[in-house]
Amino acid sequence: MVSYLLGCKSDTVENQGNQKGNSNLTPLEVVNQRMDFYNQHNFTKFIQLYANDVKVYNYPDKLLGTGTDNITSIFEPKFAEKSIQVEIVSQMNNGNFVINHETVSENGNDTKYISIYEIQDRLIRSVKFFRDN
Repeated sequence: MVSYLLGCKSDTVENQGNQKGNSNLTPLEVVNQRMDFYNQHNFTKFIQLYANDVKVYNYPDKLLGTGTDNITSIFEPKFAEKSIQVEIVSQMNNGNFVINHETVSENGNDTKYISIYEIQDRLIRSVKFFRDN
């Protein structure tokens, strides 16, 4: 079954459970927490949603980076500067996959993305991005 959600945001679930603090979350809730922490510029909670060996791709299979160190190098400075926000335009999920149509705003510039998040063991294992040019 595929669910379609428009402009969806979940309530933030406080960290509880496993070592990364998200043992009770569904894949959709994991991704929505990512969005919440992104917009709050809460890097500590944001990075806890990723597997240590997460893989990030430009769709379909161009590997852009691997691991939370890579994610940290990209997002930690942007969160510190509070220069970035994301809006979910639409969202759907099926099993361990969540697909978002997102608009990312950074320093007044908007970029549209289609993002495919793969969730395993309640952690983001891979992300594939389609990006506006």
